[in-house]
Amino acid sequence: MASALRVSVESLAEHLVQEVALDGQETFVKPLSMSDNLTKLAHKIDFSTSEEEPTEAAKDAKKELDTPDSKEATPTSFQPPTWPWESVRNKLRMALTEMSVLSDILQISRWAKEPPYMVLDPVSQEAPPPVKQVQIIQLVDKKTSLTSAASILLKGAQGMTRPQNVAAGTAKVNQESEFHAALHRLRLHWRLKKVGNNILGDLSFKTAGSRFWHSGMFEVTKTPEEDMEDTPERKACPLKVTVPSDLEGTSYIQVLIKEGEAEIAIAFAIQSSRSKVSEDPHWQERLEAAQNVLFCKEAFAQIAREAVQLKSPIPHLVVGNQIICNIFPGVQLCITLCHDTSMDKQIEPMVKAKHSHALELSLHHLLRELHRSNLNGQTPRPVTASHTISKRRRLAGPQAMSLKQLAEMQQTECLLEKLLKQAKHIVLRSRTALVIDELSGKLQDTCLMGHWSALTQPLQTTVKIYVTSTGYESLGRSSLQLIIDVDYIRAINKDGRIIKLSHEQQELRDLLLCQVSQHQVNTVSTLSKAMGMQILQYNFHVGVGPVAKLGNASAIMIATPNGNRKIAVRSDPLEGIQVLVQGAKVSQSATCSPKSNVVTDFKWESLPSGYHEVNMSRMPGKNFLNKMELLLATLAQQ
Repeated sequence: MASALRVSVESLAEHLVQEVALDGQETFVKPLSMSDNLTKLAHKIDFSTSEEEPTEAAKDAKKELDTPDSKEATPTSFQPPTWPWESVRNKLRMALTEMSVLSDILQISRWAKEPPYMVLDPVSQEAPPPVKQVQIIQLVDKKTSLTSAASILLKGAQGMTRPQNVAAGTAKVNQESEFHAALHRLRLHWRLKKVGNNILGDLSFKTAGSRFWHSGMFEVTKTPEEDMEDTPERKACPLKVTVPSDLEGTSYIQVLIKEGEAEIAIAFAIQSSRSKVSEDPHWQERLEAAQNVLFCKEAFAQIAREAVQLKSPIPHLVVGNQIICNIFPGVQLCITLCHDTSMDKQIEPMVKAKHSHALELSLHHLLRELHRSNLNGQTPRPVTASHTISKRRRLAGPQAMSLKQLAEMQQTECLLEKLLKQAKHIVLRSRTALVIDELSGKLQDTCLMGHWSALTQPLQTTVKIYVTSTGYESLGRSSLQLIIDVDYIRAINKDGRIIKLSHEQQELRDLLLCQVSQHQVNTVSTLSKAMGMQILQYNFHVGVGPVAKLGNASAIMIATPNGNRKIAVRSDPLEGIQVLVQGAKVSQSATCSPKSNVVTDFKWESLPSGYHEVNMSRMPGKNFLNKMELLLATLAQQ
């Protein structure tokens, strides 16, 4: 049947090709001729005949196709023309041929009768051994049992591993969230920016007006997982900051004022919270310490540059990390930069008793003031001239300021000049306090009390000195006000006189001794008035007697109420107090005749004799006023 079908299809295809060739001009086959021929050929096929031998009808159909009628016969010299469907027809015919051959092979190899003359090779070279039905059933049962047991074990394993996976995933999510939270906190305190895939921060003071060359950049990274282990002392931080190597460790600036080997004052430019770095520092602690190092380096570099440029009678010396300046003769200002990059042993400045907190505050304030001046310039003039500039500066003419005065007004002080002024003021203040303490311990009859003003300025301090006598404070006290400036000291007396003193301690000591000398005479005068004595003379500047080596001597002359005794008190700043008493000489024989014929009155026989000095050291009493009180009381009774 298959062979008959194949012959019919081949005949049909050849007949179709002949019709197309005969047509010539037509590109497509006529549907009517093809359907008629197909119907005609289909009726000629005998489907009941055997597949081995073709039927007579098939032979006749093939013969009819091979020898067509005269009307449809092609010429003997037929040459098929070239047309567009030639390649399609050839491919169809080849495909039909291959399919036909494949179909015949399958038919022969499968349904051929014994003995087969065509056999197909099996895929497997070795034939499987015969398996009994019972073994197959047992194998299927074992496979089913193992499958159920494996499913139970897998479910249990999944239940055990799920919490660990969830915990690991949760820990990873928590770690990411902690990193971003820490990064947010870091961004609240420090300036950050993203450059490519890196996160960089800024430690410098450039936004505040700094012009230092160091960039102050640091890098922010995520802490590796192997380092994320909490310790009992500190919890692991998800952030890790990397600062430049020259900003590692701790640093501070030491300012020392010394006279020879003795230290007058010392200060450290450092903050207590940034003075040390632990072995495993937090990012905030590490950044603060690095910023403190940058601040100290910038301050020292600025002061060193000004020390080289500033002109001075004695040139300033800059050697390495130390700056030496001369303040007064024999007094030096030493500025030292201390920087330790090692983390094993942290350096901490030793706070001494002579630590100057004002100077430490000034070190921070002056640099920040310089930053502010760099950032905020002066207002252009004369925009607000009518509000901030005096009339002499605005106007021109004879009453206006000269060019020199204007230039002096425009000059600004550098950091080193301000530090030198503060250092001079500190030296004068310390010398003043030292002189007051020395005289307070040296003087026995008087007491010196110094009241320092709590509201002071960096370059000016006020102290009020009171001179009193122990036990007789109500009789009176002498006051003296000292205004300590940069290069000199102004002393304002009680009467309003102003005395200008230099930086020498001796001048202040002499002034205080003169004040004490006058105070002694003043208290004797008050005591005499209280006891009813007569004051014959009272003078702070005695013009008679030996000339005082220091200042002027003060003196007072007192007479007893009955006029029989006179007391003279002379106070010298260096020689001390001298007390003289004048006694009356009484005649031995008042009834005797007078010695002179001219003077006959006996009252002239009672004229006072000369003055006798009193040894005050042998008199009883706690101090000078107590002894004078006893002396006056004794003389008043005579």
